[in-house]
Amino acid sequence: MQDTSDVTRRLWALCGVLRNEGVTYHEYLNELTYLLFLKLAHELDMEDRIAPGCRWGDLSSNESNDLLSHYVRMLEDLASSSDSVVSTIFAESRTGISSNESLKQLIQGIDDIDWYRARQNGIGDVYEGLIEKNAQESRYGAGQYFTPRPVVEAIVQVTAPSSNDTVYDPAAGTGGFLVAAGLGPLAKESGPPRLVGVELVRDVQRMALMNLVLHNLDGNLILGDALHQDVNESGYSVCLTNPPFGAKGALTAEQNERLQFPTSNKQLAFLQHVYLNLASGGRAAIVVPDNVLFEGGVAAAVRTTLIDNYRLHTILSLPTGIFYATGVKTSVLFFCADGPTEHTWFYDLRSGQASFGKRRQLLSSDLEGFVREYGSDPFGRSPRTENERFKRLSRAELSARADRLDFTGGERPESLSDASSLGSLLGTTRRLREELDSALAGVSEIEKILMRHCQDRESGGLST
Repeated sequence: MQDTSDVTRRLWALCGVLRNEGVTYHEYLNELTYLLFLKLAHELDMEDRIAPGCRWGDLSSNESNDLLSHYVRMLEDLASSSDSVVSTIFAESRTGISSNESLKQLIQGIDDIDWYRARQNGIGDVYEGLIEKNAQESRYGAGQYFTPRPVVEAIVQVTAPSSNDTVYDPAAGTGGFLVAAGLGPLAKESGPPRLVGVELVRDVQRMALMNLVLHNLDGNLILGDALHQDVNESGYSVCLTNPPFGAKGALTAEQNERLQFPTSNKQLAFLQHVYLNLASGGRAAIVVPDNVLFEGGVAAAVRTTLIDNYRLHTILSLPTGIFYATGVKTSVLFFCADGPTEHTWFYDLRSGQASFGKRRQLLSSDLEGFVREYGSDPFGRSPRTENERFKRLSRAELSARADRLDFTGGERPESLSDASSLGSLLGTTRRLREELDSALAGVSEIEKILMRHCQDRESGGLST
């Protein structure tokens, strides 16, 4: 039986046609999104949202020599559709396809898929699989908009958004958190929460919208910069986000006016944006690079404010290699707007782990221990017991560390100051090995990219 992974594989194989047209990895999903939306609107009986003349049948039945011109006109008409979702998905759309034959190959390839079976397995999962594949193959670009599904699912599972919540993602990317929140266990029982997201890049907002539509979810996906948005006075009951890593450049004066602590570090800006937009009693989970946990200056002030005014109850240290940027160490901060921090639990999913990457993907099973130890209370109040990976520090112990949060849980609290201990040396050695593995994996990826470019140039030279 054809499952979603097989459909994803077949669709991704069609990117070979696009590659021959000079379409880059970054543009692959845009091209497929346009065609897939038309095809899947047909398969899901949603074509009433699309004007006659712009539907899949109008494209697939066109045998004339002006197929490409017809398709270009369709894109223009769809961009001005009276349906707001359709017009947003096709806004500023353009195709990089330059020949009728290539377009026919794509149309035929999409038509040849057994969409009846794909519907049985979940068409939305097919598109999300394409997003993941794109992130894997273009890890130096699209990966910044994609959070690995096991991480998203674990975060949504423990924070458990329900129909009573409004879930907000100020860096929505391709909509992974919003989709997972809309399909979460509580959402399935009582209905999805209200979904609100902000995305800076139009092409990525397009993908997020289609991701929601194909999962039969409604959401308000705003095109813009969340850091330019005024603080929501009523706040959001749930904030789930993974802001992009490595964003360079100082924030504007207008952006900094909306923050407690002006900064040029966008991760610190997003952390402030999240806690300032959290409703009283609300809960949040945000993925941050580890430098947020230990740097001084503004970072230290932000951490102390977070600890003193919010209940930072859990920190999850994620393994290296799971995001598509070499050597980046990340953690997830879980906190609630219901009082100051009395103690913080640290779950170490990093120490002693195999190196993750394209060969060894992070799986949901890798996070089962964390989900179990977190407990059933979405506000992090479940009874917990310390173990090898899960440790607790009191507020006093955090103060003794100058509110540094880079504690992986591998050492006992009383040994934190003993940098010469064997345990500390072992942990350092493991971290160095992980960083070396990540660096080697990055070099290998660059080598593959260069080899592909060399092969393309050679084949181009032979054909001319």
